[in-house]
Amino acid sequence: MQNFKQEHKNGWRYIVWVGGCDNYYKNFMVAQMDFYKWVLKDYDDVFLTEIKKDGTEEVLRNSEEYNFRKEK
Repeated sequence: MQNFKQEHKNGWRYIVWVGGCDNYYKNFMVAQMDFYKWVLKDYDDVFLTEIKKDGTEEVLRNSEEYNFRKEK
């Protein structure tokens, strides 16, 4: 498990993971917009996590929890 204490010290609070690639954000609204952007592009391995002060992560959003698939 990765420890994100230094990232938190640098002001980063949120990570959007897309297929194992990470994008860091300081603002929840911007991170959430990025999360939904990837989900609406039909990526199915997308997570929005919060970096806690102790260096741990908490999953806030998971693309598998949402059904954004367009009806055909």
